[in-house]
Amino acid sequence: LKDFDFNFLVDKSWIGCCLGFRHWEKIGIYPTHYVCVDSVVCEHHRYKILEMIEQNKCESFLICGSMFKTDIGDKLKNYKNVVPIQNIMLSQNNPFRYLVDYCSGTSASLYGYILGFDKVNLLGMDCQYVEFIPECIEIDNGKLKIIETPKDNPNYYFNEYQQKGDIYNKPNVDRVHKNSWQDLRNIFLLYNILQQKDILIYNYNAKDNEKLDNYFEKKDINELKV
Repeated sequence: LKDFDFNFLVDKSWIGCCLGFRHWEKIGIYPTHYVCVDSVVCEHHRYKILEMIEQNKCESFLICGSMFKTDIGDKLKNYKNVVPIQNIMLSQNNPFRYLVDYCSGTSASLYGYILGFDKVNLLGMDCQYVEFIPECIEIDNGKLKIIETPKDNPNYYFNEYQQKGDIYNKPNVDRVHKNSWQDLRNIFLLYNILQQKDILIYNYNAKDNEKLDNYFEKKDINELKV
């Protein structure tokens, strides 16, 4: 996404995740739907997420249910377009019930499925996290903290995605993220059969990546159509 022109998405339905709001705010373009289901990231950035909700920046928000137990919980209850992922996972006949390991990327993809998207195009998700960047330290319960805003962040398409003071969960790529993408592929296959649909996921990442390339058809971003 480093050189991607977000104007391409202005008149299209798309889903954005997590701290992408730092870029959207600069360019004045927000996603149709917002997803962030990492409890640590949600709670640490809850005021910014609430601001987006109150200002109607997106049509809907899929977030971690723990946010409803924070100091902004009562405000969140006033918005019907704010959905806790835990509620969806408890719904009957819902593919989220089978997403055992999940991250914001896989949750966003499955959210697109239940919203009725006819396909899911992955941009900016490659499941190749550098677990510990030099600008972070480990704190309690496996959490990481950014102690200096990275000048060159290998994990995101703009270096200011993470900034000094940010707290987040260690990616745990092999234990969580990789399994999550594999689960997602299998859920899509299952629900396409059950619902007689043919909704596919396309991987628009330039890097060769065995973690995603094994699961989804790879395409060149220059051929992107939404």
